[in-house]
Amino acid sequence: MKKFYKSFLFYLIILSIIFSLASNVFASENNDSSGITTLEIAEDNICNIELDDLAKFEKKITEFNQSKKTATLTLSLTNLKEVEESKKDVEIFFVIDNSASMTADYIDNITRKQAVINSANTLVDKLFAENDKVNIGVVGFSSLDSAKGEIEGTINDATLGQSLSNSITDVKNAISNLSNLEVGPRTNIEAGITIAYDNFSSKENVQRYIILLTDGIPNNTTDGTFLEYSDHVLSRTKSKLEEIESNNINIISAMINLNEEIVEPTTGKTYKQLAEAVFGTEDNPTVNKYFSITDDEIENTIVNDIFNNLIITFDNSLKNITIVDYFPQEIIDNFNFEYVATPNIGEVSQTIDTSNNSITWNIELLTEGETATLSYNLTLKDEYDEKIIDVILPTNEKVDISAEKDDTTIDESSDVSPKLIVKYEEPTKEPIDNTISNKPIPQTGEQYINTLIILVSIILLIVIFRNIYFKKNSK
Repeated sequence: MKKFYKSFLFYLIILSIIFSLASNVFASENNDSSGITTLEIAEDNICNIELDDLAKFEKKITEFNQSKKTATLTLSLTNLKEVEESKKDVEIFFVIDNSASMTADYIDNITRKQAVINSANTLVDKLFAENDKVNIGVVGFSSLDSAKGEIEGTINDATLGQSLSNSITDVKNAISNLSNLEVGPRTNIEAGITIAYDNFSSKENVQRYIILLTDGIPNNTTDGTFLEYSDHVLSRTKSKLEEIESNNINIISAMINLNEEIVEPTTGKTYKQLAEAVFGTEDNPTVNKYFSITDDEIENTIVNDIFNNLIITFDNSLKNITIVDYFPQEIIDNFNFEYVATPNIGEVSQTIDTSNNSITWNIELLTEGETATLSYNLTLKDEYDEKIIDVILPTNEKVDISAEKDDTTIDESSDVSPKLIVKYEEPTKEPIDNTISNKPIPQTGEQYINTLIILVSIILLIVIFRNIYFKKNSK
C-alpha cells in the first residue's frame, strides 16, 4: 500500500510541474505589458542673442531622430560684419624731403632719397592690399635756389606731385618721379605740409594722414624767412604741425640720420636739440607719432612701423568670446549628452560641468564674416523618470555670452529654448465583447493548447492508475 501512495505522489508531482510550466509559458506569451515611449519636439524655438550690431548667436534643433529619441542642437555665432565694412575711407599724403642732403649715399651707391622712395612704394603696395578704398597723394619739398635768382621761403618751395588718387600706378609713379625733381639746397617743411593740408578733400568721415619723411631741420618758412635755424623758423614749423593736427589730420614724422651731437654754429645748439624744438621726442612727440632713425632703419620704419601706426580699417573682430550653455536638471538626469564633433572655431569643455550643469565654449577671435558652430546630441535614456512624461522640457535654462570689442566687454543672455516632450503609450488590449459573454473569449491557439494538455493529463492519470492496479493484483 505504501508503494502505491509513493508512486501516486511521484506521478502527481510530475503532473503539477507540467501544469506549472504550461501556465508560465502562457503567461509569458500573453502578458506584453511594455508600452511605447516616443520623443517629440514640443516647441521648435530658436534661442537668438544679438551682440549689438556685430554678431548673432543661435541655438536651435538642427536634426531630430524620433526612433532613436535623439535631438541634435547646434549653437552658432556669426560675425555679421563683412570685410568690406571694415575698410575706412582713408586719405594719405606722402610729404618727402627733396633737399640736397637727401642725395647722400646710403648703401651700395643708393642715395638716401632713393631708399626712401623704394620704401614708400612698398608701403603703398601694403596700403592698397589692406584697403582698396585708400586715396594717396604725393608732395616733394626742399627750397628754390636763391643763388639762381629764385625766391626762397614761399609755398613754392614744395611741389604737388600727385593729388589724391585711388590708382596705385599713379601714386607709385609720382613717388618715383621725385628722383627727377630739381634738388633744392634747403628744407622748407612748412611748405610741404601746407600743400598736403590744402589738398585733402572736404569729405566727412574720412581718416586722414600726412607721412613726413625728411633728413633735415627746417631752415625755411613760407613767410620769406630762409637760411635760418632761428626760433622763428622752428616755432612757425611746429605751429603749422599743431594746426594741421587740430583739424583731425594725423601726422607721422620720420627724421633720418639726425646728427645728434653736432652743434649748429649759428645757434650753438645741437641738431638734436633743434629737431626736438619742432618735433618733440619719440616718447613725447609734438604731434601724433615721431621716429628718429638711422639710414639702415629706413626700410623697416617706413614699411612696417609707419604702416602699423596707420588705422586704415575698422577692427570689427570679436575677441575672447565665452559662451556658457546651462542645462535643466531634468535634461541632465534623463538624457545622454554627446558632442557631434569638436567646434570649428575655439574650444569647448569636454563634459558637462555638474557644479552648474553647463558647458563652456571659448573662442579667441571671430573675424568679419566668420561663423563658429558647435553641435551636440541629447538622447533619451532607456531608464528615465516617468515623472517627465508629458512634461515640456526646455533643452537649456539659459545661454550667457560675453565678448570683447575695442577693449569693451559685451555681455548678453537669453532663456529662450527649444523644448522637447516625452510621450508614453500604454500597450494595446483586445476589447471585451459583452454581447456574447461576460468572460474573455479565449484565442484559438490558446484554447487548443489548454484542451490538449487536459486530455494528455487525463490519459496519463488513467495509465498511471491502471499500472498501479495491475501491479498490485498480479501480486
